Amino acid sequence: MNDAAASTPAMREFVHSFRRSPLSSERSYRLLPDGLEWGDGRTTRLVPYGDIIEIHEYKSKVFGALAAQLPRRFDYVLRCRDGEKLTINSIHHPRFRVAENRLPSCTALVAELRQRVTAANPDLKSVNEQLSWSYRLANATDRAWYQIGLLLFKLLRRTDFDRAANFVAWLLRRVGPRLRGHRTARANLVAAYPDKSAAEIEQILSGMWEDLGRLAIEYINLDRLVDPAAPNSGRIVVAPGTLEILARLREDGKPAVLFTSHLASYEVGAIWVERNGLNLAIFYNPSSFGPLSEQLSAMQKKTMGRLVASGPDAVWKLREAMKEGLHLALFADQHFANGVEVTFFGRRCKANPMAARFAQLFNCPVHGFRTIRLPDNRIEVEFTEELKMPRGTDGKIDVPAAMQTITTMIEGWIREHPEQWLWLQRRWR
Repeated sequence: MNDAAASTPAMREFVHSFRRSPLSSERSYRLLPDGLEWGDGRTTRLVPYGDIIEIHEYKSKVFGALAAQLPRRFDYVLRCRDGEKLTINSIHHPRFRVAENRLPSCTALVAELRQRVTAANPDLKSVNEQLSWSYRLANATDRAWYQIGLLLFKLLRRTDFDRAANFVAWLLRRVGPRLRGHRTARANLVAAYPDKSAAEIEQILSGMWEDLGRLAIEYINLDRLVDPAAPNSGRIVVAPGTLEILARLREDGKPAVLFTSHLASYEVGAIWVERNGLNLAIFYNPSSFGPLSEQLSAMQKKTMGRLVASGPDAVWKLREAMKEGLHLALFADQHFANGVEVTFFGRRCKANPMAARFAQLFNCPVHGFRTIRLPDNRIEVEFTEELKMPRGTDGKIDVPAAMQTITTMIEGWIREHPEQWLWLQRRWR
């Protein structure tokens, strides 16, 4: 046991400091034996624990880049007998548009403070998890956006598909370049295609936004895009040889690994496979479209195979599904921090080894599967022949080399239709 873990609260030093805004001075709090000491660089005061009569805890929204790692924050207001109010914030603002998470030191200090104040003042009033005005406003805004989104969702589902897809594609072509993600996409493209001119890069980016616009309309019509009675007709175009490969996979009685990428209409591709009788276990990250995720998730479950969300038990669930003979379908073009190193467009990055590991575990075939966007809102679906996976001296699939093989194939797909890939994602880190 280390010294920090072995120390008692009386032995520990409880200190917390923060700057409420870039325009304010930094304030620090320290627990002393006889009271709470606070200072702001000009003044230092000691408030006896018995003089604190109320502790209010406020839950607030976190905005900006920090929201990704800290969805909510807790701040505290102390009321003293003389009417003084002391505010303890958990977020530090050292300068404009920069925020630091200081929640650990804040909560540790307040937890110990409660105990000391309660011992000195048994009549302490403690109010926990009040919602700050900003939190209430954010919740109200979320509800309003949900109602607007739900209304738009229903309206677009009633609109002619082609007209809606063409309009949203046109709209995103013009709005997309003004969004922050456009800079990330451009940087990725410039690094991937150093020989392309600025005009060529912008043309690809414009096509990417158009593709995303059409994908958005496809998302809200997932249950209508592939006719269960005639899955190989209508908007669907089947590449030569694909139906034959699918039939072999469906009838051989063995599991297989099917990898794909964020090209064109990848959701429609999964639906098409399921409509053609090939049972899938789809590994996916739950969508993050707020409350509308419920509607989208319901359509995915209705039209696709067995959905397995990412999480601690995902690997176990996928293994059980493949034991039942299902075919594992997953993306192989995303960053994975603990993955294996591969080369993608001449740059090193991390790839999720799941496809290769399951192929090694079940010694099963690996196929690529992609969709290609065609004119008139049509989608071409294509299976590759079985990929020959590199193997080590023990005869087992070499996982890093196999992931490089898969990554190289995906790179080839993207080079054929660069405007149809999701360049917004941070593939290289």
